[in-house]
Amino acid sequence: MASLGIFKNAIEASVGNSFTEIYAAPAGKTSYIIECDVANTGSSGIQITARIYDSSVTTYAHLVMGAPVPVGSAIQIIDGQKIVLEAGDKLELKCDTTGQTVDVIVSLVEDV
Repeated sequence: MASLGIFKNAIEASVGNSFTEIYAAPAGKTSYIIECDVANTGSSGIQITARIYDSSVTTYAHLVMGAPVPVGSAIQIIDGQKIVLEAGDKLELKCDTTGQTVDVIVSLVEDV
């Protein structure tokens, strides 16, 4: 019988200007990212970069690069489409400005 999956959130607060792992698909499992929201919690406008690491081919691909997020605002970088992460794949994110941070919330289905 196929697994129905578990709905989860992956939350990372205060992501700075180096790539931070937001979510990694567990060993032996596949996950679908269904939404990713990024809020600028700093005191100035910033830009964000998000990428996916594909462990089967050991390479990164960008979801968004240098996307602007004004101070006090948020953006959805995944909304509507599904990003499939196989075991060992991961989502990483960073902002571009030293001393500024963003909060990230990812909604996903794990173990599908």
